[in-house]
Amino acid sequence: MKFGKTFESHLTIEWRQQYMRYGDLKELIKQGVENAPSPLTSSDYEIQAYYKAFEETFLTECQSELTGVNNFFLEKLLEARRKHGHLKLQLLAYSREPGHTGSDSSLSQRPERSQKKVMTTRQLRYAYAEFYLSLVLIQNYQSLNETGFRKICKKYDKNMRSVAAGRWFVENVLDAPFTDVRLLQRMTIEVEDLYTTHLANGDRSLAMEKLRVPPLGEPTPPSMVFRAGIALGMLIMLLVATAISYWKRAPLEEHTPGLMRLFRGPFTWVIFNFYMAANVAGWQQAGVNHILIFEIDPRSHLQPATFLEIACTFGILWALSMLGFLYNDLIGVSDPYVFPLGLILIMVGLLVVPLPIMNWPARWWTIKLVGRVITAPLHYVGFADFWMGDQMNSLVSCIVDHYYTVRFYAISWLRYDRVNNCFEPDVMVPITMCLPGWFRFAQCLRRFRDSGSKSMSYLINAGKYSTTFLVVLFSTLRSNSEGGYANTFSNPYTWLFLSSCVVATVYCYLWDVIRDFGLFRIMRGERIFLPSNWVYPQASYYFVIVENLVLRLFWAVKFTSFTQSDDSL
Repeated sequence: MKFGKTFESHLTIEWRQQYMRYGDLKELIKQGVENAPSPLTSSDYEIQAYYKAFEETFLTECQSELTGVNNFFLEKLLEARRKHGHLKLQLLAYSREPGHTGSDSSLSQRPERSQKKVMTTRQLRYAYAEFYLSLVLIQNYQSLNETGFRKICKKYDKNMRSVAAGRWFVENVLDAPFTDVRLLQRMTIEVEDLYTTHLANGDRSLAMEKLRVPPLGEPTPPSMVFRAGIALGMLIMLLVATAISYWKRAPLEEHTPGLMRLFRGPFTWVIFNFYMAANVAGWQQAGVNHILIFEIDPRSHLQPATFLEIACTFGILWALSMLGFLYNDLIGVSDPYVFPLGLILIMVGLLVVPLPIMNWPARWWTIKLVGRVITAPLHYVGFADFWMGDQMNSLVSCIVDHYYTVRFYAISWLRYDRVNNCFEPDVMVPITMCLPGWFRFAQCLRRFRDSGSKSMSYLINAGKYSTTFLVVLFSTLRSNSEGGYANTFSNPYTWLFLSSCVVATVYCYLWDVIRDFGLFRIMRGERIFLPSNWVYPQASYYFVIVENLVLRLFWAVKFTSFTQSDDSL
């Protein structure tokens, strides 16, 4: 991977503007080479004057970048020292609490200060883990910028056939404040010692297990890949067996609606985790640091192989449940609907059981994230909240399936002879369909409020999600009034439904291609219509833009097939 991509993937997102502008300096060198006078048409004096002027310009830019990096580093270092002092005071107060067996000899004796509240052991461990992570981020800031300056100076000397940049690097960067790692290292070692002594009962290996932050780009352990491969092989065999069984032993006609509704929702969990495995692998391949973007604790993030293993595990459970449904009479189970119920309970249990097993930190992060999406208007909305809200909007049909599942087992199960009647829409179905759109609508309004009502883009984005309410409203009115008209197009709600679908499609698609993809921002050159800061291959963006339009028009295909079937009747 080229250093430019490595630089972008390893920087801390919140500090993006504070890093040296490696890409801009690289572009400056490229322009300097392209604009250099030709020896065939220019004199030696003109050539030397050009390179001298460009050298001064380049080194001035480097000095400006160096000043900014130094200032930001010193600011963060001062914040870290203040935070370190505060935590030491808390730890000193904690060590003097009754029942604490650790010694406070490692803590500097300072004048007593009134503490409003002494932090608990759990709070101190969490605070020190977060503080240690912040120190690691500062160290990462140091190393990335130092490497960036060294690389860009080397690139300048190579392209300009000079030694000026290398000399500037030695004279200015190597002795710069941000390259002095001694104070940060002492602080890091002291945090490790304090955590070991007071919060890990002297067990340094346990302390480092809690504090250690794995390096970015750490390879996946072979054992994890092996487990994922075994699970994938088992899933493939079970899916083949399920498909053959369904073909040879199709369920009763009265069971088909229930089969589709009850099994489609859980199968979404399988597909979602497969896509997550592909996404995380793609992000890592393209150099996208999703751990920092989603604000995930680097100690507990999941590898692509882990997502694959989760998807296969859920898929195996799903296939076994489906086989049980199809062969219920042969295994002595009179009611086949106990199998999807068992599947759902097991999958929910694997997600929410609060035990330190099966990647509990990641599961707890997901639960909290979903909770933040549901309660969107009540708190600040971050990138991960937006992302999860968008995932829910893409899974509206599956969320409705989950509602049907809850309603079936809570109200209808064991009470009706015909299961088909248990999956008819009711008033809660359109409400459920509107919920994902409402979550994103509320998130946009909250961001508009937090921005001080200055960013109108949040209101425009909220308007995009509000079109969901009109589509669902007119679709519901059209379905409920369909029997009172000679044909579909005699129903006025059909035209309102079609109009709302067209408005929603145009609104959402224009937002996606103009705001999200940045289409039409550049009208010339090799990056025509697209911004220059892409991450993936250029062709993939054009493909996704076209695919987005095709998928957004899928409602027209469904409507056409519905009207054709209605006419045939």
